[in-house]
Amino acid sequence: MRHVLAAAAALVLGGCNAHGDGMGHILAGTGIAAREPDYDVPYVPTPDAVVDAMLDMGAVRPGETLIDLGSGDGRIVLAAARRGAAASGVEIDPALVERARRNAQLHALEDRARFSRADLFDVPLAQADVVTMYLLPRINLALRPRLLTQLRPGARIVTHAFDMGEWRADAERLVGDRRVYLWIVPAVAGGEWRVTFPDGRDLQLMLDQRFQDVTGTLGGVAVTGSLRGTALRFTAGGRGYAGTVGEAAIAGDGWRAVRVR
Repeated sequence: MRHVLAAAAALVLGGCNAHGDGMGHILAGTGIAAREPDYDVPYVPTPDAVVDAMLDMGAVRPGETLIDLGSGDGRIVLAAARRGAAASGVEIDPALVERARRNAQLHALEDRARFSRADLFDVPLAQADVVTMYLLPRINLALRPRLLTQLRPGARIVTHAFDMGEWRADAERLVGDRRVYLWIVPAVAGGEWRVTFPDGRDLQLMLDQRFQDVTGTLGGVAVTGSLRGTALRFTAGGRGYAGTVGEAAIAGDGWRAVRVR
């Protein structure tokens, strides 16, 4: 992770020692980042066990693309490259970028592990299958709109220690005293749809979406449900419905819907 002004860190990270994330030392002026207050996020290395858990939760597979935002010494990127992913790290601190590149050379992973010095808010995310982060809560929240709009539905986001505010995690895991969170980017299902059933009936489906949760009505009957990537599940009138959401249609199990607006 990148460095932070000590005053800002104190405001945002007060009490982090209780979570065992290593940042309490920074607030006390004794941590890795305490002497280098030039960047937005403190550099605190992620333990190897947490790195493995993050990649496991993100289900990183050979041939996939992983981007680590605030990549520090490159350990998450290198671990993903060892699993066969095309991994890249984005880091603002040039010394850490150089260290990560040396580590990639040392482990002969330069072909699958690449590092660049850049502002993480400027990095294109659309090609990523998995995004990993160990950033401050306010940075997570500032990145949230870009993650939701740039990543394709079904892409995975994994964070260490801090969540995404009102965007509920799809899964979380405790690794020792460290917490790891997973989100699956949801498709856009909100709006008005026309549902057609095999018997020829048409019903209006109105969905309001907040992150992965949906509510609304089907033919005037209340709907509650959720999304996991493009997979939509909801209930209406005691009956369950499942379908796959596309840009203009939902392919359901025994039903089909087309977007009206």
